[in-house]
Amino acid sequence: MVWQYFTRVRYLVLIAAVASLFGSALMFFIGVGKTISAFYYYFFERPFFTGEALPEYLTPGDLATVSLAQAIDVFLFALVMMIFAYGILYLFLVEDDKKEQAAFPGWLRITSIFQLKMILGEVIVFILFVHFLETATKTGYANLTPESLILPGAILLLSLSLMLLRQNE
Repeated sequence: MVWQYFTRVRYLVLIAAVASLFGSALMFFIGVGKTISAFYYYFFERPFFTGEALPEYLTPGDLATVSLAQAIDVFLFALVMMIFAYGILYLFLVEDDKKEQAAFPGWLRITSIFQLKMILGEVIVFILFVHFLETATKTGYANLTPESLILPGAILLLSLSLMLLRQNE
């Protein structure tokens, strides 16, 4: 009796999957905006979005590079949100006997919640890395303080912990 209730409740993952897909579409849109900003920085030497304060010492090429790094970051997160939506639908809604017949590439076959968490953890490390590069570029490498080494240290520790978790998989 209780088991039948839980098998019906599993369809609630549709809410999370649809929300993730909407979030992914939004992130793709933001990534396109950041890519357009990179072109504006480089070719027109001004920001695409008005009101953006820019450091005087950065060249248009530096600003374009930072904007493109941010765009890659955003696109990667959008892709991870799509994979997350697919993964939870695949794990919770596809019957076990039909999982073998799914025509998905091997890298897209999500086998556990742990695998989804590892993908998300790796993306978080990459996002933090891009944030550090952006901050270091905008403040200038000569102006970095000892406190600014906290973020790279945290990135290193997170990377090591992910590597240890991956070995235990």
